[in-house]
Amino acid sequence: MTRFETLFGIRESDVKETCVLMPLLNKSALSVFGIDNLRKGVLYASAKTENFTLINTGIGAAFAGDAALYLSETACRKIILFGSCGLVNHAAGLNIGSLVMPKFCHAMESFSDMLLKKYDSMIFRPDRKIQRAVLKQSNGLVSETGCATLGSLKLEEDNADLFLRKKIDIVEMECSGVFSAADIKGLKAAALFYVSDIIKKSPFYSPLRSEEKSRLSDSIKKAANLICEFTKRP
Repeated sequence: MTRFETLFGIRESDVKETCVLMPLLNKSALSVFGIDNLRKGVLYASAKTENFTLINTGIGAAFAGDAALYLSETACRKIILFGSCGLVNHAAGLNIGSLVMPKFCHAMESFSDMLLKKYDSMIFRPDRKIQRAVLKQSNGLVSETGCATLGSLKLEEDNADLFLRKKIDIVEMECSGVFSAADIKGLKAAALFYVSDIIKKSPFYSPLRSEEKSRLSDSIKKAANLICEFTKRP
């Protein structure tokens, strides 16, 4: 068994040109993808479809970034990070269930830097060709936003004003790791997120109302369908 198979649960030869990285698995998305089971490795769990390979990375920029680094040694050339995000500003015209793609991502993934209020962060951007293709395909369903990858859920509530000043609309915990690894390794990467909570107004630890759950589930299915359609193209 190779190192890759030990870590990912699948062989290098099972990796498609496009890989979808999911920090957390979602049953609605898996159903759309036609995936029933994933093969577990030491770090990741994986499955392949006709057009892409799915990798469950776990939460955090380091795990997702490492996955991109390992995948650069395979046939993978395009990565879509697919997961949830928190909304900073409810007045931005977005809400729970909105679909977004970061047009830039601040690397604020250090817990210690956030705690010590060291806010100078590098900025990484997606591959524009993938970004434009998915946005066009969505017919206005997906919005472009400013993003920050954070290293703390607790501290995000203390920095809402900072996010607004930096034109950061959404926050999550993996994007800058994937974008930076892709840049270094010559991969093309973009991210598609669904808004699952709103800082202070409807935080991640508060239960969703029934209509919000329904709207979120519907949005996740729509996002998964967008990914399926994108990966069918040459």
